[in-house]
Amino acid sequence: MEQLTYTLLAYINNSLEKDINYSIARSFLENIDRLETFSLEAVAETCSVAPSTINRFCKRIGFKNFSNLRNSVILSNKTRESSEKINRYLDPISFKDQLQENVDMIDTIPTEQIERIVHHINSSKRIVILSFEKYQVQTLELQKKLLLLGKFCECDTNLFKQMDTLDVLTEEDLIITISIQGYLLAEGLPLIEKIRTTKGKRLLITFSDEPQHHEVFDEIIQCGKTENSAVSSHTLLRLFDVLVHWVNEYTYDS
Repeated sequence: MEQLTYTLLAYINNSLEKDINYSIARSFLENIDRLETFSLEAVAETCSVAPSTINRFCKRIGFKNFSNLRNSVILSNKTRESSEKINRYLDPISFKDQLQENVDMIDTIPTEQIERIVHHINSSKRIVILSFEKYQVQTLELQKKLLLLGKFCECDTNLFKQMDTLDVLTEEDLIITISIQGYLLAEGLPLIEKIRTTKGKRLLITFSDEPQHHEVFDEIIQCGKTENSAVSSHTLLRLFDVLVHWVNEYTYDS
């Protein structure tokens, strides 16, 4: 649900005029907690438009249809309760201590792993970044910085479009997955199976130390502790600065 909220807010914030699609986006946001229970007909009635108009709007913001959008809400809600537990306020001392612990973990990443990751980034024909919900801003920063170094990365805000992209990757491609707690990588959810069967190299950026992730990913950067997830956004910004430094330094020093 959080990801859909970001998508709808971005649509409204970038709308040049308050047309019917703007009104649908507003109605979706006003009823965001009930979308998972709506049928196509019910949401069309709520928005005072035809069902076909709802499906066209969903396609406009990156979903195949309303059913696809509703499924994304259901999937997001499966991890919502756990993720909300970590979004707590920290006093200044705790904030500084937790962030420092995570930064120290980043600083101890082995040089040989750094070199492998830089090699994957430089040698990959296509790079796809899978990032979800509140880490979109940080991911766009990574996308921009790698672009300035000559490496274009694809990054979509829609989970289902991201999973569709995995179907057409080759051995020459790289998937960078950002999942701090690892909830969307849980068995039984569709993303992990897609990643498991894709042909590209697989890099995971996470705080989780689940052993089963090593069976799926070629490289794992554990850049923080799960109990420090309240500072995850700031930790990612630091990691991405370091990652771009690695790419710049190890590319031209080799």
